[in-house]
Amino acid sequence: MNVNQLRAFVKVIQTKSYKEAASLLAVSQPAITQRVQALEEHFHTKLLLRHADGVQVTAQGEHVYTQAQQILALWDELERRLLGHKLEGRLVIGASTVPSEYYLPALIQQYRLAYPDVLVQLRVSGSHKVTGWLKERTVDVCITGKPERHPGLLSYPLFADELQIIVPPEKAWLDRIGSFEDLFEVEWVLREPESDTRRTWERELRQRGCHVGQLKIAGQMGSADAVVAAVEAGLGASVVSSLAAKRALACHRAQLVRLDGFAPSRRFYLSCMEDHRNSPLVASFLAFQSRYQPQSLRGQTGGGR
Repeated sequence: MNVNQLRAFVKVIQTKSYKEAASLLAVSQPAITQRVQALEEHFHTKLLLRHADGVQVTAQGEHVYTQAQQILALWDELERRLLGHKLEGRLVIGASTVPSEYYLPALIQQYRLAYPDVLVQLRVSGSHKVTGWLKERTVDVCITGKPERHPGLLSYPLFADELQIIVPPEKAWLDRIGSFEDLFEVEWVLREPESDTRRTWERELRQRGCHVGQLKIAGQMGSADAVVAAVEAGLGASVVSSLAAKRALACHRAQLVRLDGFAPSRRFYLSCMEDHRNSPLVASFLAFQSRYQPQSLRGQTGGGR
């Protein structure tokens, strides 16, 4: 058994995919399969079951997964201390609004515990603008929706996020929406046109033969928190990230509307420039993120590089 086998096993569970685990660890898919099989042979038991709809973890696999995360964390800390990997300097991260609000805060806090001499700065805007910052080298890495293709730009899938419909907390609002057609009879609060949330929602409407201009738009907001506040105030319904919806629902600031067949989703990506990925600060962040999964995302599809 070796550390690479543990990393492959952990990454397959986090991504629920041998293919994505291979991409994130920069090895071939057969190599991931071989490492998992070697781990299973070492423990003389089946740890993962492969099905058409994904990967299932066995009871023994759950136990190994829990211990493997602790072992990898200890090993990485040991290497950092004994090999003198002291990092210092400034790491600038660009992000679109959802990852900046719901993914990065906990990750940055943990990264700073591991590398206290690194100053982390966060710049936030729409995905297109953030990716532009990366190409201009004004940010070191970025986390956005799917970036456009560009020579020298590397992107790794992080996590999937479902969009959900929320309405004001008054009970009468739930009675107003019982079908997809009812969505065009109520007022809406939307994100700005450049946001990933807005683009995903518009794509869902187009796939159903509709367009956003058919909605009764009462307002446009620049962040998920602003949208939730507007919904809470009764301005209208909205579509938001499941992460934003979860927080709003828990605080009874909004209500969730479920419609059959409605489950639009999008994936977020970690990107960097290829010729910059081996610089000490960027490499440290890529490696740290690959083994970290914030509590808020557990149970969702995704992992890290």
